[in-house]
Amino acid sequence: MFQDFVFSDQTSFLSDAEFAAALGLLDCARDAVRRRGEAIQRDPERAAIWMPDEGWHPDSQPSFELDGSTKNAQTSYELLDQGDREIIAKMRLYGHSFTGYQLATLELAGKRPWLSRKLPENWDDVLRFLVGPPDRAVFDYVAVAGALPEELRASPPRKFGEIGWLIDGAIVNDDSYAYLERLCLMHENGLIDHLRERRAENGILRIVEIGGGFGGLAYQLMKLFGECVRYTIIDIPESLAFSSIYCSTLFPKLDNRFEQVGPVALPEAPGFSFVPNSIHHQLADADLPADLVVNTLSLSEMSDAQIHDYCKAASRIIGETGIFFEQNHQTGHRGPGDIPPLYLKNLKKCESRLLTDSFPARRGDANLWVNANYGANYGASYGANHGE
Repeated sequence: MFQDFVFSDQTSFLSDAEFAAALGLLDCARDAVRRRGEAIQRDPERAAIWMPDEGWHPDSQPSFELDGSTKNAQTSYELLDQGDREIIAKMRLYGHSFTGYQLATLELAGKRPWLSRKLPENWDDVLRFLVGPPDRAVFDYVAVAGALPEELRASPPRKFGEIGWLIDGAIVNDDSYAYLERLCLMHENGLIDHLRERRAENGILRIVEIGGGFGGLAYQLMKLFGECVRYTIIDIPESLAFSSIYCSTLFPKLDNRFEQVGPVALPEAPGFSFVPNSIHHQLADADLPADLVVNTLSLSEMSDAQIHDYCKAASRIIGETGIFFEQNHQTGHRGPGDIPPLYLKNLKKCESRLLTDSFPARRGDANLWVNANYGANYGASYGANHGE
């Protein structure tokens, strides 16, 4: 079953053209940070919505550091922002703030110090000492993937230093299983089939992800739907630095755009739109509604004001015909379960027969929401089409 282990030197080739494009996207992220700062100077009250807060606040301390220093997601952005070719080429090893799993050490991020410096060039030699038997997530991946249609078996690309156990040609690690879990939930609860119907009707899907991380789910959904997607990621610029490089490099022939000013038009052409959160309210009404809005694991890392703002935005973006899929832990936060009476109506609490004990304990409950203004009729239609 386990064919091999894939190390980062095997998956980190970056051509001169890809490196140059990545540097250009880092320039876009820097410019977005600057524009955000200038806008907040003009209207300081915007800082409560636009600036990273709660788990992403610059003063947050999600890791234990021997010297007591503060290390967090901003540390990771600053590392990427150096424009070092080797860091970009192995970007996946520096993205644990998005997944909670430190791929570079094959361990949950909370059990390791934050990666705040460039890894040694011989890091694969270190990994050869760290790699032991496959962990629980690998076995869970094998069990769930074997019960799903082949096209739903999430597999990361051999790019950006991805590492993991090789199983039936797929690189498998804790993050691989996380994305498999989301595809499984979407599949078992009728969402994948629904989106296929929408694609057949319209020729292209419109998907908006709030908080896209490094771009892992965006990659899986773009691949699953045959690159027939206009995929918009709304995020803080520091995170868009990662996702824009990841997605644009993996899908270089698509119409990919890093937006800087509004109004933001979403073209009909397949591709990615990377939208800083400071201008997400300026998505053009003519380009909506979206077929799907997605949020996984980040609403619960935001302030209540930010959750409120994004749920209101999700309601506008999905309009009368779209669905909002979210998976979050809500402890201590007014997440979607409290705000929807204003904006959203619960269409379905997701269930699974295939996932193991990790769902919902590890990553939280998953739900499908519709617009509160339209949910009654659309919910009945969705249920009729999907056996509810």
